[in-house]
Amino acid sequence: MILTGIRGSRPARIAILGPGGYGKTTLANAALTHPQVQEQFGGARYFVACESVFSSGALLVELAKTLGVLDGGSDASWSHIHAVLSSKDSIICLDNFESPWEQASDTRHSVEELLSRVTALNSVTLLITMRGTVRPGQTLWTKPALAPLNTLSHNAARDIWEEIGQNYEDAAEELIIAVDYVPLAVSLLAHLAQATSPALLLKDWNQNQTKFIQMGQTHRLSNLEYSIQLSIDSGRMRANPPAKDLLGVLSMLPDGIHTEQLGRFKEILVDMDILSNMRTLQQCSLVHVIGERYQTHPIIRHFCNQQKVISSKYKGSLQNFYVNLASSSPSEAQPMRHAEMVLEVNNTKAMLFDLLKSNYENNSKLVEAIITFTYFHCSMGDHSDKLISQTVETLQQRPSDISVLIRCLQAWGRLYYLASDIENAKVKMQEVERLCLSSPYNNTSLHAGVLTNLSELYQLQGALNEAEVLCQKALKLHKIANDVLGQGNDHKGLGDTFLMLSRLDEAEASYKEALKFHKIANDVLGQGNDHRGLGETFLRLNRLGEAEASYREALSFHKIANSILWQGNDHRGLGDIFLMLHRLDEAEVSYREALKFHKIANDVLGQGNDHKGLGDTFLRLSRLNEAETSYREALKFHKIANSVLWQGNDCLGLGDTFLMLSRPDEAEASYREALKFHKIANDVLGQGNDHRGLGDMYLRLSRLDEAEVSYKEALKFHKIANDVLGQGNDHKGLGDTFLRLSRLDEAEASYREALNFHKIANSVLGQGTDFHGLGKVHMERSQLEDARSMFEKALAMHKKAHSPVWQGLDQEQLNIVLSEMGKATQK
Repeated sequence: MILTGIRGSRPARIAILGPGGYGKTTLANAALTHPQVQEQFGGARYFVACESVFSSGALLVELAKTLGVLDGGSDASWSHIHAVLSSKDSIICLDNFESPWEQASDTRHSVEELLSRVTALNSVTLLITMRGTVRPGQTLWTKPALAPLNTLSHNAARDIWEEIGQNYEDAAEELIIAVDYVPLAVSLLAHLAQATSPALLLKDWNQNQTKFIQMGQTHRLSNLEYSIQLSIDSGRMRANPPAKDLLGVLSMLPDGIHTEQLGRFKEILVDMDILSNMRTLQQCSLVHVIGERYQTHPIIRHFCNQQKVISSKYKGSLQNFYVNLASSSPSEAQPMRHAEMVLEVNNTKAMLFDLLKSNYENNSKLVEAIITFTYFHCSMGDHSDKLISQTVETLQQRPSDISVLIRCLQAWGRLYYLASDIENAKVKMQEVERLCLSSPYNNTSLHAGVLTNLSELYQLQGALNEAEVLCQKALKLHKIANDVLGQGNDHKGLGDTFLMLSRLDEAEASYKEALKFHKIANDVLGQGNDHRGLGETFLRLNRLGEAEASYREALSFHKIANSILWQGNDHRGLGDIFLMLHRLDEAEVSYREALKFHKIANDVLGQGNDHKGLGDTFLRLSRLNEAETSYREALKFHKIANSVLWQGNDCLGLGDTFLMLSRPDEAEASYREALKFHKIANDVLGQGNDHRGLGDMYLRLSRLDEAEVSYKEALKFHKIANDVLGQGNDHKGLGDTFLRLSRLDEAEASYREALNFHKIANSVLGQGTDFHGLGKVHMERSQLEDARSMFEKALAMHKKAHSPVWQGLDQEQLNIVLSEMGKATQK
């Protein structure tokens, strides 16, 4: 039925469902390797193991790995994946898809969304295997749907045995009945029968029959466990006892051993011949190569862990390796170390979970490792809080250092912050602050760090005065504690707050002060963040050369610090600069690059900002439908991130788009919605832009008195925000309004004022529109020579700005002037 679906539906979307151990993966592999499928798809047949994948970001990484488009680290890009999958017909199997799908609703939705992107490609045929009976949403599955797998029929079980073991007899018949036709059990027994007669296997089975009979057929996992035990105790395994030790090691690792890590595991597992033991395990069907990893089946792994197959010697070596790996700071790790951290992220998490349940000899080191690892897996886009929450619960049940508990709760709060779950982050940080204040251990630096984190949350909610107060309190405490790094973070936080309050000189001073402290502390990530803050400040001050240099400096530091999130932020900042310089192709490239990084980091707010930047770019390129789509996408992400400020910016962009699409009612509604958000966020610049948008709309609708009021209101806010470009645009809007009202002296004065600001802002496009306005004023006064001069200057500027629309308008007016001058000459 699967082959029929693949051949009959173009393309097919087939879900193979059923309980664990019922042959879903085997069936999918059979389909992928079938001659008809090989003929149809050739080498474009891909198997993606999802067992250790728990988020859309991790799924994207695994897909990129399988397709061969992962360029080191975790640099997975949907655009690269899309390019590969669109280039030719292909078939993909997403195995154990329940791992990413059976998560919290928001994660499930994002996973379904990624799946829908894949299934939207007509060149891709899709198979998934999943435990259970429910298929993921947002995908149109091929009908009729494949029913969930059941146990094998008697004849199918016999066929499998004969295909593998080739010695089917009465004893084999009894064995397949005993294991209730479970596919994995039948397959394992048949493989054992290649070396051991079914009669001897049955004898071994009968020696353990009592346990099986007592449990009955309703407990099929017990049947399966014994099948696994038979395989572990087989002749091949007895002939190579160290293979059992390697099986124990693999059973501790959900992601198994990556082929690139074989050398590392030779160092960890001293005196073990890994390759020889691995061959034995493969021959006994206890290990399979999935992708580039040697892995055991989850059921086998579970059984081995229950039976404590791993030796204490190797268990201790593994534990020490993963605790040390988890303790590595991602921002300080060398490239090879960071690549290893990425490869081992799921194994590390599993090991830390296991150690939490044990009596690990160095509990304080374990907890410190978990705190560091929490920040790392967040940087990978995995915002699951299970590990850190379990750690907190464990600490609360044992006598523990209160400062360690506080730092765990702080990491938990930061995890929520990075997941854009601002309310839960705030609740967690406030709980931490209460603990700091009530603790008999007066850790000033720790308390200060919590205040710094709280200030960031208040910033996101637009409570900027509260954020400033918290930063100042934190700075005071960090000074008392002589904490250099903490003081750097506080100055950076003040810089962010001043930037949002449009107190730009103070922002610049704070970022430079932060940079001084972060240099002393040798904090690479911090220096990158400081340079980025300076870049954003210089951008607002229209010091564009300094802004670009600062963003590029930030990007170099963030690359060294292995910060996916902040590299995305830097690319977005460069996009903002290119947008202001009207280098629109470069702006689009930068915003798309930013979006790639923010998707990997699973940064909701960042993705929203990137879509907003793309919307701004498309608006300037007059690609209005793309602009509307981008702004709506941005608004969706910013709602999830609960960012009041950015929702206002998105609504402003939609207003500008609707205005250009001649949809004035929607434009006005969007501008007013933007103004509402910007007032809540106390965003002076945003309010100025909203009033300017309303002015543009009223001018378009010939509601000139309202236009004048709106432009003057915009000018008031842009003066407060020290926004040079904004003031230029406001004066230009007033000039257009006065021109329409035939108040020519005021119009000329406004255009000249606009021209002064646009020159300071280095806005070529703006200067062109100002000259155009002055030309129209001179035409109204019949000052044709002056009008010609202005329109010629406007045309030159608009050519420089690559604006064909304005060039056409300039030329049209210039032709009229020249015609009038010709008529005057004839007279």
